[in-house]
Amino acid sequence: MNLSKAGLWLLAALCTGSGLAAEPDLKARIAAADGWVGYRIAAAADAGESCCYTIARGGQRTAGCRLDGKAAHGSTIDTSARSPGRETLAVYLHVTGGTIDQVRAWSASCPVEDADAVRWIDPVEPAQSVAVLDRATDRDGDVGEQALVAIAQHGDAGATAALERNAGPGRPRERREQALFWLGQTRGADGLTAILRQARNDPDRKLREHAVFAASQSRADGAYAAVHAIAREDAAASVRGRALFWMAQMDAPGADRDIVAALSRETSESVREEAVFALSQLDDGRGEDALIAVLRGDQPREVKQRALFWLGQSDSPRALAFFDEVLH
Repeated sequence: MNLSKAGLWLLAALCTGSGLAAEPDLKARIAAADGWVGYRIAAAADAGESCCYTIARGGQRTAGCRLDGKAAHGSTIDTSARSPGRETLAVYLHVTGGTIDQVRAWSASCPVEDADAVRWIDPVEPAQSVAVLDRATDRDGDVGEQALVAIAQHGDAGATAALERNAGPGRPRERREQALFWLGQTRGADGLTAILRQARNDPDRKLREHAVFAASQSRADGAYAAVHAIAREDAAASVRGRALFWMAQMDAPGADRDIVAALSRETSESVREEAVFALSQLDDGRGEDALIAVLRGDQPREVKQRALFWLGQSDSPRALAFFDEVLH
């Protein structure tokens, strides 16, 4: 290989991923100077738009965040948003003495008032970003919590694995619950699969209850069927009851029928009570119709008493018509 060809080969190598890997480790690049450091990466497809919003009189919403100050903590992830720039996530890390002590992650479309204070270090490999943030989840308080939020919004598949690790046994309860929530909110079908591993296998009943909630937040196909299966199969009455409640919140066709069916098969009084309450939460008149069907059907007296109470709370024309019918 002559010298000119060798030079061309070296230049090509430096432009490839292996050349990028030769860059200083991301952790060292972040710790190079105190203050705010930032970089941009691809956002998860289901992450929506993350920003801070101020609601003025008349309902007008103004977007914009500050790295420091109260607006730094007021971010909201709008999973229905589809504005330009939401496909890119801007990650902001504050460094003191070489240690990350603050984390922010907003859509690139979100205006940041004090962004001129940021030392930008693009480009960054998404997998390295996930790894750095995963280590930051071990920090107490806001740092660890915001690191999880940032991980959840990464487009890299490794973010799902990182969240699942944080949701697993041996991690603090609060962190496990937060990780499960973000798996449901932002990680699609893979996130749902990770949640269900905890919902079906974890020995902690309270953790399984939270996993059912997280599954109900997923927009992946099969989320309702998975929650319905837990309502039928979990050994703990409290988990089955919570699953019935979240089935009603998922607004799925047939939820009224499935919850009424649970009333017929359940032997737990507490689960039957939760099922009746879940029926009362169905909208578009389905709740009132289902409660009336329970009152007309062959159900235990205590079930009918609860159905009558919740039907009375609705104060709907359908409920009043039923009361007129039975009282005359």
